[in-house]
Amino acid sequence: MSARKTSAPDAASDDHDSPWKNGLEWFFPQAIAFLAPRLHAKIDWSEPAQFLDKELQAIVFPSKKGRRFVDKLVQVRLRSGADAWLLIHVEVEGRLSGRKALRRFAWRMYEYRHRTQARIMQQRSLDLPPPVYSLGVLLENRGVGDHLVYTDEHLGQGIRFTFPVVELEGWRTRWDELESLASSNPFAVLIMAQLHANHHPDKRTRLTPKFELVRGLRRYGYDPDVAGQVHHLVDWMIALPIDLESEYVRAVTALTEENNMAYVTSIERVVRQEALAEGRAEGQADLLLHQIERRFGPIDDDIKQRICSARTQELSVWSLNILDAEVLEDVFRD
Repeated sequence: MSARKTSAPDAASDDHDSPWKNGLEWFFPQAIAFLAPRLHAKIDWSEPAQFLDKELQAIVFPSKKGRRFVDKLVQVRLRSGADAWLLIHVEVEGRLSGRKALRRFAWRMYEYRHRTQARIMQQRSLDLPPPVYSLGVLLENRGVGDHLVYTDEHLGQGIRFTFPVVELEGWRTRWDELESLASSNPFAVLIMAQLHANHHPDKRTRLTPKFELVRGLRRYGYDPDVAGQVHHLVDWMIALPIDLESEYVRAVTALTEENNMAYVTSIERVVRQEALAEGRAEGQADLLLHQIERRFGPIDDDIKQRICSARTQELSVWSLNILDAEVLEDVFRD
């Protein structure tokens, strides 16, 4: 897996959609072993799983603005024979508050299952719906239990749909078990990263737990490719403020060099450092624009473009110049 740009966002909210999507694809067998062990035992893992993203896009509902979740539709083969295909629907949700939210979640799981079966029946000219295993993963909820039920009954008619859910917060009191599982299942590290992110909503408190989690990767004996993928997911999941990113990069780089481990490749270090520089320049440009507009009034697009395309060193000089500039042109003097 090649290095990719995964610098932490400065936004207040975390991007947990992306690491979960990638984590489920990169470590799908391990994810099912962790989230649904009995199901894992029934799958023929000698046949590669097929991710049906296009199929899923055709059946899912558009999400409400600000509401983020992850859906994965995956086709696998069961040990019971070639004709027994299983479609797995994995959904990752954040905190669901109240019975109404849980009921909406359960209804959506039922509706996706029904739509999936109808579409596959039509495409493959089946007489009966294919087996679908629906699994809900709740990132922050506690006390929901190990399953949810959706019922719809009226005048003696109705349906009852029961499906399993996994509450990740239930693993918080089983941390030692998580670390024990991590040696054979890298997906357990993604769970630990999610729990750290849940426990530290203030990003400024995350530096130490993030570094300790990454430092612990060497205990698990992963090969370099797996270690690199896991580090990408941890880095993505536990976002830091931009000003703490450089400190984190220095610490992990030192760890890598001291222990001869490729957690952060030289290419990735360059990408991250460039991203940090870009982030600093963008922040300086925004601040300078605000200062100029407050001092001299609205500015034209040419000036805005000049500032936004400037290098960090130029922006630093201009930011000092504005302190005693009498006219706008004084800001841009050498």
